[in-house]
Amino acid sequence: MKFKSLFYLIFTSLLLVNCESYTEDLNNDPNAFTIAASDLLIGQVQLSFIQHMGSNNARYGAVFSNQMSGGDRQYLTLNTYSPNRSNYNRMWSNTYTQGIKIARIILDDETSGQTIAGIAEILQGALFAEMAILYGDVPYSEAVDPEIINPVYDNQSSVISGGISSIAAGISKVGTSSIAAGYGGNRLAGGAWSEAGNTLAARYSLMTGDYTSAINYANSGISSTANDFVSLHGTSLDNRNLYYQFAIDERQDYLVASEAYSVSLLNGTVARALETPGNSEVYASYFLDDGGRVLLNTDDGGRFAQTSSMKLGSYVENQLILAEAKFKTGNESGALEHLNNVRADLRVQYDSADGFPDSDASGNMLLKQILEEKYLALIGELVTFHDLRRTRNFIGVPNKPTGSTGASEFPQRFLYPQSELDANENIPSPLPEFFAPTAVLSSY
Repeated sequence: MKFKSLFYLIFTSLLLVNCESYTEDLNNDPNAFTIAASDLLIGQVQLSFIQHMGSNNARYGAVFSNQMSGGDRQYLTLNTYSPNRSNYNRMWSNTYTQGIKIARIILDDETSGQTIAGIAEILQGALFAEMAILYGDVPYSEAVDPEIINPVYDNQSSVISGGISSIAAGISKVGTSSIAAGYGGNRLAGGAWSEAGNTLAARYSLMTGDYTSAINYANSGISSTANDFVSLHGTSLDNRNLYYQFAIDERQDYLVASEAYSVSLLNGTVARALETPGNSEVYASYFLDDGGRVLLNTDDGGRFAQTSSMKLGSYVENQLILAEAKFKTGNESGALEHLNNVRADLRVQYDSADGFPDSDASGNMLLKQILEEKYLALIGELVTFHDLRRTRNFIGVPNKPTGSTGASEFPQRFLYPQSELDANENIPSPLPEFFAPTAVLSSY
């Protein structure tokens, strides 16, 4: 990864609240940047986080996790686990150059206010953790130093730990600041930045198997669905929901849900671990039937509609983090309580008094219900790809078919991009295989 002296001004679109691009590559010219105030730069970091969590990374993860299916061309290769390093070039560079680097500029700016600096630390920490969880060892300690052309790769565990520490430092700075206050522009909504940060720190603590820390962070995490940490979208071409942009505006028929395991669980083809009469309502929220095919629900009111918000962190995720972490620390009654909190929330969300009955499970069945609930509650969210790898696919999601035989293995990491292989002499050697588990996500 060749880092040059990068960016000191956010692209003109960040000055126009309703004209920012949510497209998958952002396409900003690094040579066009000059000096800008941190309260403008923070908008670019937010856009990078939205993009990382909801664009190509999330779509790839959804196909690999069998929540969605590749329907045409490039996405057919994803559906058969056929990796191509070049596919990851922009996914990698956008996160580093548009998110992590800009956050560093803000943090190095002595004139940055406490709240802006705190938001930058939270999002930069989350992006570092995400990159390590997706790829394994990644540049961290030298990644944003403009004087270093070939940054070293730090081990996955230390990068995730550093990311969590950064989030915690950011939480200490943001105080009671509200996400809805619009720091950097009106791209995000939610409760307090501290709540969102604590849920993110809980997410990454869970990834490392640090269940005590996950519980501690989640106890101060997102406290209600009304406080969900979400991206905001509108009807203008570049401001639409990212799944909508891809499935309708850019690559029709590439991404569908035909034969996806999530569909089988929700349409009754495969029995759920926890009986759920409301499955049909969840199905209708995510998917549409179309002449034998299953498409993403991009209609008004659907999860992937033009103006539908995308969840970056949520009350449901926070409760299920608590449920799993408490189960793993021997507190089954606490785990059951948090699972049933989610079921109660679903009854309200879908206005269905009988659709989501409480669980009374124990032992491994309780754990399976927790993880399966999360798999279906977070369809299309990148965290589900993390979870299947982290739990060694405890809930038994079947692999995608490869030709006439079943795939023998499940993807365990994103591939280091071809651009990095060509440019950075410090890239790990030998290169890890697509199906080789990362160190942190292999000890469940």
